[in-house]
Amino acid sequence: MSSDMKTIPLMDEQSVDDSSCSTGCGNCSSTGCADGHIVKAGSSNDVVYMNLLFFALFLIVMIVTSYLVIKILTAIFQ
Repeated sequence: MSSDMKTIPLMDEQSVDDSSCSTGCGNCSSTGCADGHIVKAGSSNDVVYMNLLFFALFLIVMIVTSYLVIKILTAIFQ
């Protein structure tokens, strides 16, 4: 049965070409495209849960802020 299994190709860090990516910063040697992924393959569960919690909290803050701005604007212009 193992001969019927197919392998899934994964992105290899050495195969990424960062020559076209640049931050425009002449003082540092970092590029803008390096480590641009939010969650990399093989990340621990803590990293994944932390990122999901961060985005969920950010979404909640954005919704509450939008609601408050709408209420304030309708109160002012009514």
